[in-house]
Amino acid sequence: MEGMFNPLSILLHVVNAAILIVALYFLLYKPVRRYMDKRSTGVARELQDVSDAQEKLREEQQKAQEELEAARKQAADVVAKSVAQAQEQAQHILEEAHGNAELTLRQARTESEFMRKNARDQMRDEVAVLSVQLAGKILQREVKQADHAKLVDEFLKKVK
Repeated sequence: MEGMFNPLSILLHVVNAAILIVALYFLLYKPVRRYMDKRSTGVARELQDVSDAQEKLREEQQKAQEELEAARKQAADVVAKSVAQAQEQAQHILEEAHGNAELTLRQARTESEFMRKNARDQMRDEVAVLSVQLAGKILQREVKQADHAKLVDEFLKKVK
């Protein structure tokens, strides 16, 4: 039985296993562990970059939304200002038109008054001439009642 439990053989096997474990530790475990640590650090850095990019994107979206709201407000202000200007201009045009209409009406009234005065003056002149002619005719002959009525009728026809 000594062949099975040889202490030197067991010791050699244990030493051999220890050397193998140490060699595997330095040859495989450390490089793989360094690679995995490096990879974990890279993945964490990439995750942080993605998180930073998402935050930056959110900030840019918020800024764009604020700019859009400001642009909408500015457009609404411009439209309101344009409407107010258009109404003001329309009111000014109406006032100017009313002023022009009143001026035209005053001119027309003045012109009609002038024409009416001229017509009256002409009628007075005509009446005076007719009166003088009538007086002359009356003085030239003796006037009878029938003649007088006839002269008055003729005078009225001429005046009309």
